[in-house]
Amino acid sequence: MLIYSDENLEVIHRPGSSAYLLVTFNEMEMQANGSRFWGQRLCEKADIAALGFISRRPNWFPAASVVKAVSAAAPILRAASERILYGHSQGGYAALRYRRRFDATVAIAFCPQLSIDPKAVPFDGRFTRHFVPDLHANMGIAADHAAGRAYIFYDPFHAVDRRHAERIATLQTDTRLIPVHMTGHGTVRAFTGSARALSLIEACRSDDDPGLRTLARSARVDAPMRPYQIAVTAIARHPAWADRFQQRFESGFSPVERVNFLYHRANRHIRDGELAVARDKLAEVVALQPGDPGFARRLQELDSRMARALQAQDPQVTLGAAAL
Repeated sequence: MLIYSDENLEVIHRPGSSAYLLVTFNEMEMQANGSRFWGQRLCEKADIAALGFISRRPNWFPAASVVKAVSAAAPILRAASERILYGHSQGGYAALRYRRRFDATVAIAFCPQLSIDPKAVPFDGRFTRHFVPDLHANMGIAADHAAGRAYIFYDPFHAVDRRHAERIATLQTDTRLIPVHMTGHGTVRAFTGSARALSLIEACRSDDDPGLRTLARSARVDAPMRPYQIAVTAIARHPAWADRFQQRFESGFSPVERVNFLYHRANRHIRDGELAVARDKLAEVVALQPGDPGFARRLQELDSRMARALQAQDPQVTLGAAAL
């Protein structure tokens, strides 16, 4: 049942038989449509009582709207003896940013951001295009936002997500960092499936640290994105090994993973001066994603660089066998 709606978000209430109320916040790819919320399938399968907060666009749940929504949901929140906040990426941010607002018992956040304000997080430009100064004033997660316990699940090999997680943990009390290696920014997807998600929630409820770390190890081994993450991580230091890993496991890559691997591998070839090889990979990327202007622009830049190198006959640039 839709219980609140404004220009920024919607809130849907689902009654259930669980001993706790699960408050979920969506990731940016999902947007409000009046009838669904993030985590809905899990709540339906396990008959979990839930409040689903869904953004109308990637807006990181502006505080003014959340305050009004919490007021509208106050009777439901007061009736719950336990309030568990649950979200990924922008939703993970909200689960931590609004811990005190919900008087949360537990907050479970996957790959959260400290902020998307470029002044606050100059190391992360992924979401800058969604930052609106008037909408996101003072949006950063702070110490006085903490309540209850919090658990942050993240991939330590994802340098940007790691910096967010570590900075949040230094700011907010009773915040545990749970590494889930080689899952990239999709750590939450390593816990797909009702049984695993429920085990995660129960381990957080009981503050079972050994159980959580065992569950994280199991999840990362089975994670569908693990082969891709290993391959793309290896590009930086062991590119030849990354190539072999790609050849062995590429059939299991999603279309997006395949494009991303080729793009990152092309950039490494460019750094190594292997421009012709890089061009082949970028051309494949553009063929796979013809509507992406960023990929097309990168290919044009490389073509211009190769043309200049040929014209100047620069001996420092290795064009590779394909250019001979």
